[in-house]
Order: sequence, then structure tokens, then C-alpha cells
Amino acid sequence: MDEFPEDIGAPVHGRAYPPLSSREISARLAVGTNTVWLIDAQGQIQARCALDELTVESRVGATERRVNFPDGTLFLTDRHTALEHLLADTSGSRLHHAEKFHPRLILISVACLAGAWGLWKYGLSVLVALAVWMTPPPLVSAIDTGVMQALDQVLTKPSTLNAGEKAKVQDSFNRVLAALGPAAEDHDYTLKFRDLPGMGPNAFALPNGSIVVTDDLVRLVSADALAGVIGHEIGHVAEQHGLTQIYRSLGAFVLIGMMAGDTGPVLEQVLLEGNLILSLSYSRQHELAADRFGVDLATRAGFDPDGLSEFFDLLDQEYGDHGDDWFSTHPGFKTRQENLKSLTQGQ
Repeated sequence: MDEFPEDIGAPVHGRAYPPLSSREISARLAVGTNTVWLIDAQGQIQARCALDELTVESRVGATERRVNFPDGTLFLTDRHTALEHLLADTSGSRLHHAEKFHPRLILISVACLAGAWGLWKYGLSVLVALAVWMTPPPLVSAIDTGVMQALDQVLTKPSTLNAGEKAKVQDSFNRVLAALGPAAEDHDYTLKFRDLPGMGPNAFALPNGSIVVTDDLVRLVSADALAGVIGHEIGHVAEQHGLTQIYRSLGAFVLIGMMAGDTGPVLEQVLLEGNLILSLSYSRQHELAADRFGVDLATRAGFDPDGLSEFFDLLDQEYGDHGDDWFSTHPGFKTRQENLKSLTQGQ
């Protein structure tokens, strides 16, 4: 090898590996005017190159710095300050200093948490709306199918209504749906009859338009009340309250997945198997909005606008009004009746 040159500055000591070899040798790095040399313990030059041909990897904590020569020779050293001084490059030290703990990191962490909270509280609604808009129709249809399968396996029983009772409800459903106009084509609205022991007179809607009514609801309420309930459930579908609650409940993880175009195993397992839907409740705002929607729709279909209020009277008498409790997701029956009264007084 060439002899060690005389016109160089103080070298940086470390260890080196020749090209395509695992043999370790003690070495030192030296820099002249325009040339970099790697010299072994015997003073022999193992590698050399122009300064701009040398590749120096970024500093990572206190680990050894990697210096690569064009011929493949690797030099490692933990003498970061000396290396940066030799190469006239202090960017690694500035970055390392910034990575060290400093009281300002507490402020930065607090600011990040405040930003995340602000995004969750104020930005999530925008992201949810975007996710709902981006949800492909086949996925919404699959959610309905998965939920109904889950319900039929663990909760519901086949309806015991006779053909005449079902026909009357179907007629009311068709009339209310017709009042929706062209918007009825936006979802696959379908009426389903089920017996849900212990659930009483009730109904619920799934995101793609599957509307389930219980046998008790059909047998206990008037046609006007039933029309109001059906209109209420159609309102949940038309306003996409179901999907909105799904995305708000699953939060940022699903939103990021939706933005990236990959629903991933979480949606497949949780949504399509119906587990999440069964545990969701609409928000108070959604319930009041669906009440208003249902009354307007039932009225346009020719039913008594006080029908839905009559339904809440029945529930209040049978089960009591616990809706205004602090942890309740539904408004109280009285609150909902007052809301409806303001709508029907002028009709």
C-alpha cells in the first residue's frame, strides 16, 4: 500500500472493514486538502478518495458513526466530535443536541397533546364526514348483511306476525318511503320483521336501509305511531347517522385506514360481524334530528304527525323516562315530545 502522507491534520481513530470482508482492523481517518485517507496501525493506507466522494451516515445517539469509501471500505468510530471537526460538518452534533432531553420537550409534548385533543374534538367531525362520503356502497351493504346475520344468530327470533299484520305494516312502510321521493333510491330500504323477546315495542335501522320492527311494536302501537317510528328510522339512514357513529366510535385508526383506501381487518371483523353496530347508540342530536325527520315524512305520507309522540307516551308509561340521565345517549321522552310539539303545533 502507499505510505502515510505527512500533510494531514489530527486523525480520528476507529475500526475498519475492507471491501467484502468481515476482517476488522484498527485504523484512523485522516483528511488532507482535498483527499481522505484510511490508515492502518502500521501506517499503511488502506483506502483513499476525494472528500466529496466520502459518504458519512447521520449520527444516531451515541452509536458508532459509519463512514463509507467508494471502494466499499467501511470505517466506524464513536469519536463524533473529532470526526465532525475533521470533516468540518457539525450538523450531526446539532441534531444530537436537539435529541437530548430538555425542559422544552415537556412543552412540545403538551402542545402535541393539545393539538391531538383539538383535532379529535373539532377536526374529527370533518374527517368522519369525509370517511362516510368515501365509504363504498358494497361495504355499507355488507355491514347490513353482517349485522343481520349476527342478530339472527344470537338475539332475534323469527317473527310470529301473521300475513295480514305484515301486509298492513308493509303498506305503511311503502307509503312513508314514497314520501321520501327520489332520495329513496340512495339506499336499499327494506322492511324486516323480527321477534326480539325482552326488547318490547322497538325498531332500528342499519346503515344501508335495513329497517327492523319488532312484533311487539306492530301489535301495541297505532298505524300513525308506527308510521312515525318508521319515518324516524328512515331518517337515521337518510342522514347516515349509522356510519357516522361507526367512524366516531372507531376513531382515528379507522379514519386513517379509510383515507389510505384500506379498511383492514378491523372493519372486516368488527363491522361485518356486527359486533360494533350492536353496541352503538345514536347521539342525542341524531335522535332529535331523526324525530323531526320522521314526523315530517309521516305527515307527508298522510299519517297523523302526533303519532311519534304517541309512541313516546307509550314507552314512558311502560318503562319510565330515564333518558335525561347524565350517561344516557338518548334524550328523555319528555324532551323528545317537547321537540315534536314545536314541530306539530303549526300543522
